[in-house]
Amino acid sequence: MNSISKRQLAALLLITDMFELFCFGGSMSLETLYGVLAGIALQLLAALVFAAKGGELKKQAAVFYLVYAVFCGGTLFSALWRTSGAVYIPSESGKGIWGQLLTAGLIALVCLYSSSTGIKPVARAAVIAAAAGIFCLGIDFASAVLNADWSNITVPERKGFFYEVVRGGALSGGLGSMVVLSGEVREGRQKAFVWYFAAKAAVSAVLILTVLAVTGGIMEITDFPVITAAQLSQPFDAQRIDSLFLVIFAVFAVFSAALQVMTGAYLIKRIFPQFVRWRSSTVIAVTIGAALLISGRELLFLRAAAAAAALIIAPLSTKRSAAKSSG
Repeated sequence: MNSISKRQLAALLLITDMFELFCFGGSMSLETLYGVLAGIALQLLAALVFAAKGGELKKQAAVFYLVYAVFCGGTLFSALWRTSGAVYIPSESGKGIWGQLLTAGLIALVCLYSSSTGIKPVARAAVIAAAAGIFCLGIDFASAVLNADWSNITVPERKGFFYEVVRGGALSGGLGSMVVLSGEVREGRQKAFVWYFAAKAAVSAVLILTVLAVTGGIMEITDFPVITAAQLSQPFDAQRIDSLFLVIFAVFAVFSAALQVMTGAYLIKRIFPQFVRWRSSTVIAVTIGAALLISGRELLFLRAAAAAAALIIAPLSTKRSAAKSSG
């Protein structure tokens, strides 16, 4: 794989986390923000331990991260299908399983093309996509905030801090890719990790606080608070802003799925060097199969446990390499 910069890796991972936050289901509160930030802090500490040890993943660990990439890819497709009605994806309206497979097939074609170009072009495009997405979301939510009631931020907590930490941990589907791709970062792992987790904390805080201000009064009847907050924004008289959010939603969905597919294909190459052709196609097929099994389930505790395992296993399953250092 070609080397990438710390900002490019951070952009790839951040897009995945933002897409998962878009698909966030259930109510939010200030406790949600505290739980997400606490989870990010714990993940950063674990990531820095991995970065300090350095080295490359052993072959046995690569098998775990391959399974993890397929699982995370499956949860991403499942989240896309689950939220499609809320963001109004036409192919999903009334077509059931065939609409889901059509959406998955279109994303799969983009993933195949992305894999054929290599990680470097995709990473460059991710920086542009992340910047454009954050800018557009900034316009979207800033317009919503103008009419927001900031007293809504005090919406009562119903789940508890531990549950919110778990939900925050579940919004981390890119951790496996972070471990696998971090060895390709030119500036070193530690800087890349700090960039990623700092950006994730900042974006999550701004997004959650804005959502609370906009939808806090209707939080009990809101299935997807981030999507609802975007749809309530109306800065232009001529056109609804949620069409802009739909574009961002779709682009981030494609980048998120492509990241898992490229990670899986890279790991297959590591595990089975003789498997030269159809690596990406195999990962996509298995991922869509996993998505069909997962469909309709959030699996919060399983996703949070898998994310924690991805960080715990990383420093325990590396071998020293004379050619690379952790930076």
